[in-house]
Amino acid sequence: MRSISFFVSLFLFFSINAQIVIDEDFSDWNNPALSQEDKLNDGAYGIDFTNMKIENDNEYLYVFFNTSKEINLQNDNDIAIFIDIDEDENTGYKINGMGADVSYFFGSRYGFYYRNSSSIQLYHNDIGLISLPTVTSDSFELAIKTEFKAGSYLIKLSGKIKIFLLHDTQNGDKIPDNPGGVEYTMNNNELVLPQFDMEKSSNDQLRIMSYNVEKDHYFDNEPPYSRLIKAGNPEVLCFQEIYNHSSASVKNKIQGYFGGDWYDAKQGSDLIVVSKYPIVKTAPIGGNGAFLINKNGKEILIINNHLYCCDNDSGRQKEVDEIMQFIKKSKAGEGKIPISKNTPIIILGDMNFVGSNRQRKTLIEGDISNEYVYGNDFLPDWDGTVFEDAKPVTTGYPGTFTWNSDNSSYPKGRLDYVIYSGSVLQKKNGFALFTRLLTRDILDKYQMNPEDTDNASDHFPVFVDFSFKKPMAVAENYKNTLSMVSCFPNPVKDILNIDINSLDNSYIHLSIIDNSGRAVFEKHRNIKEGKNRIRINISSLNSGIYYLRIIISGKSKRILKTEKIIIE
Repeated sequence: MRSISFFVSLFLFFSINAQIVIDEDFSDWNNPALSQEDKLNDGAYGIDFTNMKIENDNEYLYVFFNTSKEINLQNDNDIAIFIDIDEDENTGYKINGMGADVSYFFGSRYGFYYRNSSSIQLYHNDIGLISLPTVTSDSFELAIKTEFKAGSYLIKLSGKIKIFLLHDTQNGDKIPDNPGGVEYTMNNNELVLPQFDMEKSSNDQLRIMSYNVEKDHYFDNEPPYSRLIKAGNPEVLCFQEIYNHSSASVKNKIQGYFGGDWYDAKQGSDLIVVSKYPIVKTAPIGGNGAFLINKNGKEILIINNHLYCCDNDSGRQKEVDEIMQFIKKSKAGEGKIPISKNTPIIILGDMNFVGSNRQRKTLIEGDISNEYVYGNDFLPDWDGTVFEDAKPVTTGYPGTFTWNSDNSSYPKGRLDYVIYSGSVLQKKNGFALFTRLLTRDILDKYQMNPEDTDNASDHFPVFVDFSFKKPMAVAENYKNTLSMVSCFPNPVKDILNIDINSLDNSYIHLSIIDNSGRAVFEKHRNIKEGKNRIRINISSLNSGIYYLRIIISGKSKRILKTEKIIIE
């Protein structure tokens, strides 16, 4: 199965664009300074680039690209980027008709600065790499510093540069196809950082924190942790990796910071919640835990998680299936913590989403993998839609990563999540507190040091402020977010056209579901405000009844829309 791109021919398009943020909301790439599309089906081994987009500001070079199938950019791939910074074919590494001065091989997690006949090895921390998502995808965005050091040499990306992406295998695809790369002129736009607020804007809001403190390190080196927690001033604190200490011992620390009476509970081997409000019920969910909080008469179900790490996709999938089964039962008034209709639900913690996107999809969309054991798929929010992903911004950076280790081969990643029921909760503010690039004014006001997050955990404390809103009816939600979706021809044989009239610039996830509930086709695409047409090739699918599922995210609420299609 192949996606038919909007335009098969090559094109370049220059325009002024808003600030790019590496946050997996690709709608800010709708009008990049440069856009390059690639021919379809010209790549070997199934890796086929479909397009590449480029932007920059005075701090970062930004690159977006699509592939024909999902891959993991941080592991097990042969994708590389090459950059010529001086327009001289005779300097650097000669490849594809240009002299590349800088390279980075994403699957190997290193690159080089080429100077004359020698090279200096580069790693993610050398070039300031931010790349998302950390899970499998067919769409990626990344940022590289416009100035960085390679050994004793200062590298500057300025003026005209040339770039190309390569699937670095025999006869692998590249973009652009023509030798010499694509020429891009660096602009002088100032970096505009995403906005966040260190303080709640209203006392009625709930500020919640999630923090993996790295193997009880909180108790070994408390000062930087205490400064970060006091600066964030949360009302509900959800900790991971506190193995060897009780919840009461953590509560005593929090009471020492803020005063007053606090409540505490622990589930699993390392999950602790300390709350300004009563914790009225708790329950295990495998190795994770559910905590029911009562804030001034309003109950909130919080699920604190520390999912299996690293390459254990099957273990993580089992855990998220268990979590969704627990939520489904709770919403039905059953199980260990039954809840009433429209009770806010927040799922957070160190999710360790570094492999397949399947587990994240389960938590957000209710798409359970093992339905035989954990029940059928369901739309998890109260209004019959998917959950929302808070995506807190990283302080001091144009991104949403929550984990960093300069000494690891893996670049910055988004491992810590806050997922919530958007039908009854509204995110007002959210940030992952990384002190390294915070302004001196903020550091001084909140009594933090620039190195505090580096000296604490490799994860950052994540803070999100929620307000409580009146539940919205399903029909009203659809009306306010997506004005029209139509598919034709229907019945269809080969090419299905999908017309979407969107109320804002958005990013959509398309999937075709068979009668057994299995996704037989998936694709991600940017759409613009107004009319959009997407064409997909379904000729390889068997005849029968299918369902086109569309998830859209932009300024409006993420929704799920389903259209029945018949394939002849």
